[in-house]
Amino acid sequence: MNTPTTELPCSAAPETFHDDSAVSTARKLCARCPLAVQCRTQARVNREWGTWGGETSAERAAAGYLPAGWQGRGHKRHHKPCGTPAAYRRHLRAGQVPCPPCKNAEYRRRAEHADKRRKRAAPAAGSR
Repeated sequence: MNTPTTELPCSAAPETFHDDSAVSTARKLCARCPLAVQCRTQARVNREWGTWGGETSAERAAAGYLPAGWQGRGHKRHHKPCGTPAAYRRHLRAGQVPCPPCKNAEYRRRAEHADKRRKRAAPAAGSR
């Protein structure tokens, strides 16, 4: 069975819908799309980022459909990778056992901090 296929506006330039500086262009394309309502609903259900069905991430968040990783004002929170002291603390806050690279990073940080304290205390002890 041959079904007619309609070229959707988003298929020509998909990057437009993930660029915050192109929201007005994305909205214009969505306005003439026959699937805008379904697209908007899918974005709300799947917690998507970008402009979907003419609705931005911030607008979905205001409507109670926060995108995954939403931290307010439309910005994703970028975590430090494992193997850093910040990631070690993130493991602890999440109630997880820190992974070995994070433990090593935290041990190095503590050792460097202890060395700095010893170096500051050494001249004071020698001046007596």
